[in-house]
Amino acid sequence: MSLEEKQPYTICWAGGRQFQIYLEYDEQLKESYPAYPDFDAHPEYTKDGQPFATAEQESCPYGMPRMEGAPLPCDCGGCKWFSRENTPYDPIGVCICSKRRRESGTKSEEEKR
Repeated sequence: MSLEEKQPYTICWAGGRQFQIYLEYDEQLKESYPAYPDFDAHPEYTKDGQPFATAEQESCPYGMPRMEGAPLPCDCGGCKWFSRENTPYDPIGVCICSKRRRESGTKSEEEKR
């Protein structure tokens, strides 16, 4: 079945954008899993230049714990800079850390196409 014929598993909203998530099948495990965007390999940004991220992405050097005194987060979902649009469980969000904001004048992967 081609991607055009597939129905999304779920739709995630973040930073004013919609991301359609499809299931992919793992031959080795013999089960399907939701395939979220790989924002490390293919960065995407909001109109304001903030990068999109998935909660499961490995934390960057600027990661900060959500609560004072807590250990540094190991993934974006545990970082205070990770902003979810709808619920505390949204798998896709926006990194609001000023150090990761895209510089003015640079193009996102989508704009390069």
